[in-house]
Amino acid sequence: MLVTPEDHAAISDLLARYCITLDLDDVEGWVSLFTPDARYEVYGRTFDGHEGLRKMAGSAPGGLHLGGVPVIEMTGADRARTTRNLLFAERTEGISRHAVYVDELVRTPDGWRIAACRCRFITADGLADRPAR
Repeated sequence: MLVTPEDHAAISDLLARYCITLDLDDVEGWVSLFTPDARYEVYGRTFDGHEGLRKMAGSAPGGLHLGGVPVIEMTGADRARTTRNLLFAERTEGISRHAVYVDELVRTPDGWRIAACRCRFITADGLADRPAR
């Protein structure tokens, strides 16, 4: 199934908003990009639903999120999988982290939303649940 130009634009916008809302410390705006029952996996932990996402965002360091162009694969008429890379530069110490995200997206009445996200870090040994130190 091919990605329509409209879906490509909408999904790309969703993932751009993912970065911008985090950069602006807009936790509620960021949480709104996910389905209410979303699952987020990072650092070997799982955060479930909007409350879990708020908890995660509230404890995460702030910084700049530079997202790459997503690879979009339609898995159904209203479902998609994206793979994207991301460079994060931590706000206070400037430490950078490099990651690859795989997202499961669903089309909702409010547009495309993230139903599941898994973040893995790029390390010298390959992708890992935790960044190299």
